[in-house]
Amino acid sequence: MVFSAVRDLAPAEEPALRRVNRILDTVLETSLQLDTARQQLQNAISTQRELEIVLEMLAARVEAGQANQMDHRKVTARLASSREAVTQAVGEWNRVGRRFTQLTRLLPAQLETGLETLGPVLTDEMDRLALACLSTHADVQFSLSQRAQAWAARRTDPACEGGCGPEDFGAWLSNLESTRAQAAADFSSARESYLQAVLNFDREHACLVRARSLRRTADTGFRLNTRSAPDFADAVLEESRRNHAVLMCQSQRQATGYHLYALAGLLPRQFGLIDPAAGY
Repeated sequence: MVFSAVRDLAPAEEPALRRVNRILDTVLETSLQLDTARQQLQNAISTQRELEIVLEMLAARVEAGQANQMDHRKVTARLASSREAVTQAVGEWNRVGRRFTQLTRLLPAQLETGLETLGPVLTDEMDRLALACLSTHADVQFSLSQRAQAWAARRTDPACEGGCGPEDFGAWLSNLESTRAQAAADFSSARESYLQAVLNFDREHACLVRARSLRRTADTGFRLNTRSAPDFADAVLEESRRNHAVLMCQSQRQATGYHLYALAGLLPRQFGLIDPAAGY
């Protein structure tokens, strides 16, 4: 549904492939942010509900003389923090949702869950994208096409405006090489951002695995009344924070991966919006 809204989002005078490629990069990044905001909101709500259950169980224990009021106050404070996290998550969902609607003319609820994920960009694929970037990121093909048309017109009619002489060609070629060098630098920077995003995700995912293990241990201890309720609440909140971070890192990993394809001018083909056999 999102992809069907991409084609009409940029000025018609831009070359078609560049227009779709540019807009698709922006829409994908915003869609990932919206999907992340949705999942983070669900995570925050789930955490709040779990702490509410913990507080109910603790209140029953206090009444039965199996826990003290101090623990009850501590868990109440943690629940208040969790509710604040829900409020912040709702605000983020609304903020990104407005941006998503501006770009796609779709409501946030219309974003399909389970966005198509991009697999790891391996070395061979990275090299292919880097080479493609030199010829597509700088609109080299389009520029060559324009220049060829001008030369053809000049040969047909010497008085035709738009032709160029040897000096003009040299300046254009120098500018073209400069633009290609900038394209290579842009891709190198994007590659570093992608690799860093992969490392960040792996690190945060490892932290989440540990937090989940500790949370399960704390859960068992709390239910057996061998672990205090505040300790269990802290374990729940830590798992929630780690999950929040993983969702963010996962979104950044995907977005930086898509940006590599955007710099190479290949996002439309990656999503089947352009016939792979079509020329440009």
